[in-house]
Amino acid sequence: PATAEKAAKSPVKIGVYDSRGIAIAYARSAEFGESVARLRADYEQAKAKGDSAQVKKLGQEGPWMQVRLHQRGFSTAGVGDLLAKVADALPGVAREAGVVLLVSKWEMPYQDASVEVVDVTLPIARLFKPDEQTLKILGELKDEKPVPFDEVPLDPND
Repeated sequence: PATAEKAAKSPVKIGVYDSRGIAIAYARSAEFGESVARLRADYEQAKAKGDSAQVKKLGQEGPWMQVRLHQRGFSTAGVGDLLAKVADALPGVAREAGVVLLVSKWEMPYQDASVEVVDVTLPIARLFKPDEQTLKILGELKDEKPVPFDEVPLDPND
């Protein structure tokens, strides 16, 4: 009874993020640009060495990277590996928002009335140091519904 009264008075606060916003912030970050540059350099190095197996492997990675970005940036695919890049800062985001958990809004099919949802998309996206154009894109994202996951092309050659 006392616990039920306390729960009714103070809702559990959950931080939710739009995974598309996290993916877009990362894809437009300097870190992502550097990883693409490394991939290109590794590809060119393998090509110069005549390492056909490595050329093939690296030549496929770029298009598959694009498929994964499309799944994340336009649909609802998870961004756990991207969040791992900023994991040390996530407790601070949660603390600042006053939440006890961070979860993708697409992975929350139900919430009880005792749960208060706090949008933490922008604070998490800011960890990737977005420029003004990226912030504008993220602001417009709220009005866009995600593409159903089964409609995102899976062929990197599409």
